[in-house]
Amino acid sequence: MYTKTTAMATTNLFEQLTVSQDVRQKPRNRMMTIQKNYSDTFFQFKKPVTLTANSGIALLVITDDPYNPESYQEYILQGSITLAINVYFNTLTVTKQCSIFLEPQQVDDPILISVPKRFKVKYSDAVVQVNQIFSVLYQVKTAPFVTQFQDRDYFELIIVDQGEMNHRVNGKDFMLGQHECMVLFPNQNFTQEIKTDGVTTYLTIMFDATGLDEVMSNRVYHLSNKHANLIEKIVKLSTQPNSRYYSDEIYLNFKNILLSLIQGQADNIEEATTSMRENYENELFQAIVDYLHQNVEEQNQVNDLVDHFALSRSTLQMLFKKYANTSPKAYINQLRLKRSKILIRDSKMSLSEIANELGYGSIQYFSRAFSREFGMSPSSYAKSLVK
Repeated sequence: MYTKTTAMATTNLFEQLTVSQDVRQKPRNRMMTIQKNYSDTFFQFKKPVTLTANSGIALLVITDDPYNPESYQEYILQGSITLAINVYFNTLTVTKQCSIFLEPQQVDDPILISVPKRFKVKYSDAVVQVNQIFSVLYQVKTAPFVTQFQDRDYFELIIVDQGEMNHRVNGKDFMLGQHECMVLFPNQNFTQEIKTDGVTTYLTIMFDATGLDEVMSNRVYHLSNKHANLIEKIVKLSTQPNSRYYSDEIYLNFKNILLSLIQGQADNIEEATTSMRENYENELFQAIVDYLHQNVEEQNQVNDLVDHFALSRSTLQMLFKKYANTSPKAYINQLRLKRSKILIRDSKMSLSEIANELGYGSIQYFSRAFSREFGMSPSSYAKSLVK
């Protein structure tokens, strides 16, 4: 990255002109086209000389000691500058080619000074490049859980949000706890295992990249609050693939995380103010509730939810206890009974048909459940609507 000449009002080597002549009015015989981004030659004028940017991007290399590379100063030429007398300079092209106006204030032929070491434009190339993100997946698992991964030709970032998960990589164990992560490199075979009772939630991001140092592998990183927020943003973006800058935002946030890991900025544990798990669980519970409300006549057993959402019974119990302070079975029963009141009021179905529609084994069972919930029998409720 270079500083522009316009950022320097004056130096010991040049002075920025605050008012520049319109380049269209400059003599064309003073225009120079530059096509090389390197040189081993400096120019020196004995009289003042003005340089003006015209097209493309020109890099000014200027010094008072051409044989000392450490003295070289480099600037992107913008506007017009007047060089100090007897300084050494040259201009290189940053773009494919560029042009400048070189105007000595008096007739003056430059002295050419050759230097032993070539100087050139230094382009800023990214060291780490994320080529592709294949998958962003947030998962909920309970013990016992064991799975093996072999012959992978991609990178994988694994982040534990809650609970613990062990990774055996090349015969060595790496235990990830809350807000800890590790990067698995291609062709690293590993085993994931959850032994601890309770729920473990974790995020996996499968990706392809270049420039990652292998010292990143076989290491556990602790994530800070800043990184937890970035990861949460990636999870949220992964559910919005139709947004205009979806890919740009995911790649930008993900690369920030990788660079922080590389630079060792992720080793201080801080509690995340907003948890990925909280958002994920809240959205999952809402999806379950919406599904029940839409399908309670056909899907009214706990096993129906286990199968449809691929969750364990213990995970369902945890979600309903946390967000509804009840069990899945009790919630379904309450929903069925509320639906039965609507059917009694708005449909022409008999009580036996309603009991059958909502999955009750008999009219007697339905009647007892209805009476416990509402303090009257279904038939009494039906009669009250006629009055």
